[in-house]
Amino acid sequence: MRILITGITGFLGTHLAEDLLHTQKYDLIGTYRDPTKATYFEKKGIEMRKADLLLPDSLKDITKDVDVVVHLAGLMRFHDPYTILYTNNVTATQHIADDALRHEVQQFIYGSSTEAIGPVVSVPGDETSPYHPTYDYGKTKQTTELWLTEKRKATNLPVTILRPTGIYGPKDLYVTLSTVRAVAQKKLRFLPGNGEKFIHFTYVDDVCQGIRKTIEKPAQSIAETFILASDAYIAYKEMFTIIADLLQVPPPSRSIPMSLAKAYLSVVQWNNKRQGIDDFVMHTSLIDTMRTNRAYSNAKAKRILGFSPRFDYREGMKKTIDWYREKKLL
Repeated sequence: MRILITGITGFLGTHLAEDLLHTQKYDLIGTYRDPTKATYFEKKGIEMRKADLLLPDSLKDITKDVDVVVHLAGLMRFHDPYTILYTNNVTATQHIADDALRHEVQQFIYGSSTEAIGPVVSVPGDETSPYHPTYDYGKTKQTTELWLTEKRKATNLPVTILRPTGIYGPKDLYVTLSTVRAVAQKKLRFLPGNGEKFIHFTYVDDVCQGIRKTIEKPAQSIAETFILASDAYIAYKEMFTIIADLLQVPPPSRSIPMSLAKAYLSVVQWNNKRQGIDDFVMHTSLIDTMRTNRAYSNAKAKRILGFSPRFDYREGMKKTIDWYREKKLL
């Protein structure tokens, strides 16, 4: 079986390639934009195809001679302009899906996100929870999901939609690194509010397992949507406490009003913007997020795919922090 992984050079794509290579069952193909990143994968016997999400002509025939597409490529930024996010996440997916139809791909697996759902009123949310994305990133995921669903109904595109929660692990240089650094550098000495709302993260190896299970069970997964999530969601206070404990630094010592925390972060955010820094945690959107619950059920993926996550948050975070230290990122 020949599997195309778009975005193979990214955080999740790199881990997925290693996971699938380990099975010795598949011939892998990946896409790249930066030639310097392609060499690593070519040395592992992976065919690499040049593609740029912003250049539709480069996506033509990208799925030729492919059985399964795992579409992970996109722009995973939470504070970029909507128009840029839309072009990368919606328009590019439409081009790739159309190409997959032309080449009669057997399965098109779309890497969405629970950010398409956004915060939930009833904990935990599941695949039937209504769309309520709050970040523009999540809104582009929602738009793409709806487009793919209509495309499947109109053309029988063999699509499966996967919604991982926030993904963390070694090589994550965005959300998790920003969070760990904030704790390590004692930027979060005070906890905004009481920190009792829930957040949900899943270790990268478990997400890869969920994607692999989807590939292995096309009859059960095509035309379905699955949340890929760890078994347990945690409160923000617990999350910051675990990270602090692993770093051997004091956790946030006391709570401060949300309004005061937001005022402080607005100053930090303004200063970061002047310097061209996109620090995920040190942003006013963190306060809005901490007012809501992002907690989800993995019951459907367990029941239908046989999904079985192995890592709890502390165990996965220890592996992640160890990698950051090894790479001298902390």
